[in-house]
Amino acid sequence: MTEKLTVEEIAKHVYLSPTYLQSVFKENYGVPLAEYVRRQKLQKARELLYNTQKRISDIAYDCGFEHESSFIRSFKREFGMTPGEARRRALQEQCSLRTDRNGFSDRTTHDT
Repeated sequence: MTEKLTVEEIAKHVYLSPTYLQSVFKENYGVPLAEYVRRQKLQKARELLYNTQKRISDIAYDCGFEHESSFIRSFKREFGMTPGEARRRALQEQCSLRTDRNGFSDRTTHDT
């Protein structure tokens, strides 16, 4: 996914004009094609953050972002946190789930 995926490139592959493709896509899916592509890139990035140890800059590049800073801004706008924060949260949740499954949870409840 390292190639820069643009509306123009997609239109070329499906033999339609970019304008017509965008119109048909939005009519059928309710979202502009460029927005859909951006969201797909960010979903893939989130998956890589959660499931690999790749550096954030490498993930940004792998998902088609030219600059790490634009990736971080887009990620934060979409998910409400930076990629680093998302990775830390995912790791904390994984540790918590592992702890709960093993029966050694630090969380205790007391009925009073």
